[in-house]
Amino acid sequence: MKAGITVLGAICLLMVVVFASGCTSNEKVLYQYKLSSGQSPNYVGAQNITVPNGTSTVKVQCENLTRLNSNLNTSYVNIYLLNTVPVTVTLTGNNTNIVATYNKSVVEEKSINLANETSPLSQNFTFDNTQTKGILIVNVNAKGFIQILTSY
Repeated sequence: MKAGITVLGAICLLMVVVFASGCTSNEKVLYQYKLSSGQSPNYVGAQNITVPNGTSTVKVQCENLTRLNSNLNTSYVNIYLLNTVPVTVTLTGNNTNIVATYNKSVVEEKSINLANETSPLSQNFTFDNTQTKGILIVNVNAKGFIQILTSY
């Protein structure tokens, strides 16, 4: 009887560990991005990510986002879901030039304004769009961490 209770307890403990770790979901880490300082004078950074075929959900987890240089009045992170695979982004110091290349391909977008934030900001976004082929992340005067998760 004691052995059966011990085995049952061990199984319950393993189940708790598996559920807590997320191993039962079909989410996979697609990309992790530590926002860089970018290029001066506006500290612009950009990353492009290809989303695998068959992806039904994209989750974007943003952690500890803050302004890089408090002397600049602008600070933000823009996340663009695209219906095309992004190519290498060339930075010219102007966010408009980056986005103009993909303007017709944007399926959804989220913007996180950090200009008035006084403490680190964390936000999560879930996109349920099977048309997504790529993601473009543009950060201006921002630092922090972004993780992209996908599920099928």
